[in-house]
This record gives sequence, C-alpha cells and structure tokens, in this order.
Amino acid sequence: MSKAALPFLMDRRDMLVGLGGLYGATEGMLAANAAPLEPPDLDDKSACVRATENNIEKKCPGTDLLNCCPDYRGNPVTVKNYDFPKTTLRVRKPAQKVANDPVYMNKYKMAVHKIKGLPDDHPWNYYQQAKVHCAFCNEAYHQENGVPLQVHNSWIFLPWHRYYLHFYERILGKLIDDETFALPYWNFDYGDGMTMPTIFLDTTSPIYNERRDMDHYPPALVDYKYAYTDGDSGLEGDDLVHENLDYLRRTFKEGLPLPELFMGDRVRAGEEADATKSLGQLEAIHNALHFWVGPKESPHIDMGSFATAARDSIFFCLHSNVDRLWEIYRRRRNYCNEFNDKDWLESTFVFYDENKEVVKVQVKDSLNINNFCYTYEASPTPWLDALPKKKLKTKPKGQLVQVKEFGSGPRALDRVIQVVLTRPKKSRSKEEKKAMSEVLLIDGIEVTDSNEARFDVYVDALVGSDRAGPDKGNFVGSFVRLPEAVKAMKAKGKKGQFKLGLTGVLEENEIEDAEKILLTLVPRVGKVTIGGVSVLLFQNDVNCPYG
Repeated sequence: MSKAALPFLMDRRDMLVGLGGLYGATEGMLAANAAPLEPPDLDDKSACVRATENNIEKKCPGTDLLNCCPDYRGNPVTVKNYDFPKTTLRVRKPAQKVANDPVYMNKYKMAVHKIKGLPDDHPWNYYQQAKVHCAFCNEAYHQENGVPLQVHNSWIFLPWHRYYLHFYERILGKLIDDETFALPYWNFDYGDGMTMPTIFLDTTSPIYNERRDMDHYPPALVDYKYAYTDGDSGLEGDDLVHENLDYLRRTFKEGLPLPELFMGDRVRAGEEADATKSLGQLEAIHNALHFWVGPKESPHIDMGSFATAARDSIFFCLHSNVDRLWEIYRRRRNYCNEFNDKDWLESTFVFYDENKEVVKVQVKDSLNINNFCYTYEASPTPWLDALPKKKLKTKPKGQLVQVKEFGSGPRALDRVIQVVLTRPKKSRSKEEKKAMSEVLLIDGIEVTDSNEARFDVYVDALVGSDRAGPDKGNFVGSFVRLPEAVKAMKAKGKKGQFKLGLTGVLEENEIEDAEKILLTLVPRVGKVTIGGVSVLLFQNDVNCPYG
C-alpha cells in the first residue's frame, strides 16, 4: 500500500503539512535539524525567571509560589555525570498496605519531617524540591531560542518524573540513614486502591496537606473523568470502578503498538511541548487525578496546579503509580525502546542527588529500573487482560438529528459538538491493523481563558448516512490540561493538537465496516476552541513484539 494510494496515511516522521496549518514543516525535516533537549545553563542566573500560572497569578498576585528557581550552588555550578548507586533493592509498596505498617510509616513521617526542617535554601529542602517541579513545568526555564523548557505533554513526561522520584526518594533515605527506604505508590488502577490513601489524611502528620478536596476523602472513589465544575461521570460503586479500569485498558491497548498515544508526542531541542504537541493518555489520566485531589476552588493550590503540586506529599505517591504503570507498559512491550530516536534517548536533565551534587542524567538510562535499584511490589491489575463490556445494540431512542462534517473554520467547544468523520479505510484486515493504527487527530486547540480544560471524546455509528441519536456513543479518551503553559500559547498565537487511537474502540463496538462515523466532543471545563478534526493512519512500531 503506497502513500499515493492512501492520502490519509501518516508516517510518524513524515507529518502532512496541510492539516489546518498545524504543521509548519514535516517532522522528518525537523528531526533532521533537531537535537535532544538539554538542561538550562545553571551559571546564567537570568536563565530562570518567575514561573507562569494564570490561575495563581490572577488570584494571588505577586505570590512567592511562582518564584520557583532552584538554588543551584557554586560559581560556576559543577555538574557531574550521575553514577547510579549499587544499593540494596528498594521495594515500593501500595499506600493502602503501608498504612498498616507502623514501622514503615514512622520512617516515612520522620524522613519528611527532616526534609521539611532543613534550611530554606538547602537544595534538599522539601520546598526547594517542589520548586524543581514548578521550574520545569511552568516556564521558569527557557531554551537558547527562548522557547520554554517543559517536561509535560510529550515523550519527556515519564522519564523526567522517574528521575525526579528517584532523587527525592534517595534524599529521604539519606536523611533517615536507610538505603532501603522506598516511596509508597497509590494503586488507583485497582478497585481497593481507588480512594485517597488514608496515610495522607492524619492532620498531625508531616505528609498531610490541608489544600485538598475534602469531599473526595474516603469512601469517595476516584473518577478518571472528574472535571471540577462539571463534576464527575455520574457513576458510583462498581460501575465507576469498571469505567475507570476500562479507560485504562483502552489506554494500554491503543498505546502498545503506537507509543506516542501512551507517552505523548516527540519534542526536540528548540520546540515547545505546550504548543503543537499531544499529551499521552496516561498523562491525561494523571492530570485528572490532579484535578480530583486538589481543591475545587481556583487556583486549585496545591495538587491542582503543576506549579505547586509537589508541595503535597501525595504527589509523589501518585507519580509512583504512574511510574509503575509505565513499567507495566514497558514489560508488555518486551522492554523495546518506545522511540529509537537519539533526540529522545539523549535528552538530558539535571537534578541534585543524595550527595548534594548537581548531576546530569539522560532518558536512555531511565529505561531500565534495575539501574535505580528499585522495584514494585505486585498489586492486582484486573484491567490488563480484561475483555471489553459489550454494549447492547438497540434502536436509538429519542429524536434523531442531522449531523454534518466539522467545516473549515474553528469552532468554540461551548456545547456538545457532533460531526461526521470520514475514515481513511473501512474493514481493515488484521495485518493492516498491526501495521497501522487508526488515529483521531484534533488540531487547532486553543484554551482561550488560559485556565484548566477538559473535554471528552466519543465515537459511534451513524444512524443512516448522517443522523445521530441522543446517546454520546463509545468513550475514546480525554483532553485534560492543568493551567501551566496555556498562557504562553495564547500570547504566541500557537495552538495545540490531540491524538487518540480508534482501532480498538471501532473493532470492539463493531463499527469498523463503516465508511463514516459519528464523533462527539463533550466540553467539561474550560473555554476551548477546536480548529479541525480528521482520522488518519499512523505507522505502528512493527518491530516490537508487544502483547
């Protein structure tokens, strides 16, 4: 099958130019002239500026919360290559389990008590550590061309946070003289773990934070579709648990053959992760949990903003499970590299290590957790090999409405939008699906009020050739953003994109023989404008025997 014969075909390194003006050049051209991300110049004090976050700046003008530049000591700052320590294997355990281990909890509380008690300017200090996350997530650091250095919304998200957890964990262990100390993980991917861990609810504990949504304290269940003002999915109990697990199941199924759907788009030196990049669906679920833990009221300090999230100890517990899910994903892919691309593998970050030295690390060394000497105690994964819940096919009830194509101009997502989508090819064979994933591309996304945003995506069969019933259809995934760099996007006139895999949902719901399908976009929170929608075929990672 040639690209000439199939105009919808999208190669991951040969992006088409004409989709709503989204691509100024092909990704192949960019890659040829690009390079891996590099850390900022730590000797140039002007390289770090006040962070940006629209909600916090608006509600708390002049606050110190956005003065996030970490205190890297030295003149000049000495940066060393990191030598991974050979230590006893550290075992991260579920937060629900360690709640019943007083010896562990005493160590954990003591470590956090000590890190909070360090001098304010000490590089290990709890809030200095939080500044690291703020600085690299909210535009405090910029690259040489002035583009912000951002570790969310791209293939950098998972490796950077793996290192961030590692150094934080090692520092805590150093403070209590225990090399075996490991952070707990919040196994929100299992029914019994879908409540806020009780270890963080003791108001006398150093790991407590009062800036959370107390309506979400146990027995409230996590809702992966939570969205502040629009509330949650409306489900409860076992139905909510099933919906959450099915969301995660689909995230893995669509992401295994095409890693960018799971991990996020490529971002190279000189590019901006917040502008034209699509976040992966694991990060979208993670973002929803930030929503769910943080307070409903704007500016959602602490967990509801990347600028302040690491000021709450539950942040590290949440990210431990995100890291665990990435490790499960890597195991399902037989530990193939998600991207055999030096611009990913050689992307470099800097951190303070447990010896108070500034060290640099690269993505390629994060791919084997044996380097870090930690592992995860097993926890049930009922979603991993689960079968989808069959939807009964029934005749649509209620009034049918005519639906049309999206059109050529942008549209405000201030109400439910339903449009007809033409697919690149119907009734694809098993071999064709293995070679290419069918992907929904939503482009020209602008968060016009510069705040948090979420919209959910559904697909279904049309009734006849151009009619839709009142049902939204089959959930595919969600666009979920915290208010981090949307301010800069708006100022620069840049707009985002978002990709979701469709192969599995069309197959499971017996829609794959349709030439055209119904797309439903449901606004949940935020003021969002959409530039266009299309369905394309992306080349899969056919060299990786995933399963």
